[in-house]
Amino acid sequence: MLTFKTQFPIASSTTMAEFMDCCRTWIIKSPHTKLAAEIPSDVREGKFGDEHESANFGFYESETDSSGGVRYEKTDNDEVRWVTEVIGHKSSGNFLASIQLSVDSELPVERLEQGKRPYIAKLLMEKFSGGYDGSLPVTDDPIFLSETDTDLAEKIICADTGSVMPVVYASRNTTEALILEPHVLSKWLSGMAHVVVEPSRKFSSQIMRQVYGENVYGGAVAIYWPDGVGKWIYLPSKWNVPSSLQSAIAKKIRLSLLYQRLRRECTWSYLQEMTSRQKLDALRASGSGNIDEYIEHFDKEISAKDEEIQRLEAELIRARYNKRESRSTSEDGETSIHLETSESDLYQGEQLGLITDALKIAADSSEQHSRRRHVLETLIESNENPGDREEILDRLKEALRQYTSLTASVRAELEDIGFVIYEDGKHYKLLFQDDSRYPFILPKTGSDWRGGLNAFSDLKKRLF
Repeated sequence: MLTFKTQFPIASSTTMAEFMDCCRTWIIKSPHTKLAAEIPSDVREGKFGDEHESANFGFYESETDSSGGVRYEKTDNDEVRWVTEVIGHKSSGNFLASIQLSVDSELPVERLEQGKRPYIAKLLMEKFSGGYDGSLPVTDDPIFLSETDTDLAEKIICADTGSVMPVVYASRNTTEALILEPHVLSKWLSGMAHVVVEPSRKFSSQIMRQVYGENVYGGAVAIYWPDGVGKWIYLPSKWNVPSSLQSAIAKKIRLSLLYQRLRRECTWSYLQEMTSRQKLDALRASGSGNIDEYIEHFDKEISAKDEEIQRLEAELIRARYNKRESRSTSEDGETSIHLETSESDLYQGEQLGLITDALKIAADSSEQHSRRRHVLETLIESNENPGDREEILDRLKEALRQYTSLTASVRAELEDIGFVIYEDGKHYKLLFQDDSRYPFILPKTGSDWRGGLNAFSDLKKRLF
């Protein structure tokens, strides 16, 4: 049973010899190993140990790339076998490392433990940090965006960074605070995910249109996947204790990574296949007629291919199970309902706010203590999020309260709210977020003091 899986870039300057030595150090420095004296310092290939504990090293190198790693197996006192595979692949200035942990037992057991995150993940990050995962640096510290990083935020949210690791994106609430401790979470997710923090509450409003309303805001936290399959959101109203939220995020990341497909070059079966193929080529080049050697390497290559088939079949089964599970229930026991729409939010929380408003009306009109009312009230409570509607309306009302002409300050405020202003003869044409379906005409000169508030009332009915 696979219990842990991740892949992440390390510093491209790292040599394969340094990577292999790190794998060796991880094993021989363990207080629970008996192999400390068996594994040589310059190990590249070879199997060491016995049926209770073994370390199998492999190495492959060509003119264009190289791979290396170890499969470490250990059977504990309960006859439960733990298998950790650590593979590195280097090519054209990139160095990608992968770690997998599996557990199984030949004897019937009530429950198999998940196991801790392998220590080798922390060790690799300590020794070889500094790599780049697409546009994002690989580090165990959070990435704090600046006010000018709107393009980078767009790439993160729209899955355009070219990364292999997911991103935990933390937004700020109205007091500019966060609902988690980014430095702590970054340590927990080291080698598994990036932690990105937005600079201000205003920043989320600025990027909203760029990312088609897919960004979180108001203190919420989201996990964005590198393949763009969607996001997982944690709302601030449900998480009052940072440590609980961080534990939930770390658990979600770890479980979800089990369904992420590793690069073919970062698997043990690929390493075995390539080393066997290289040895076969060397045999042919030498003109050897030793049939037994040919058979041995052919068998290893076939075994590696069989193992790769089994790995892909297991991933397919996990993917099918995950898809079925995600349609029903989350790990916290909360059922999710997904609504399809072709519209994007024109402001933060627009569509969710409209839905909850409609649910409130429906709940108020339903019979007390009925199933219908209970379901509706639960939906409202679970999805309550004020968004930007009230803030926009307050600013809009103040901007138009004493409107008699479009002064520089009024124009600046309207544009900051999200209106695009066009000259239209004796009038101005206002388009909110430049959406031409909802034009609003504003006179260049107001007739009296009530004109501005009347305009506000009409805008509110049309857009909000």
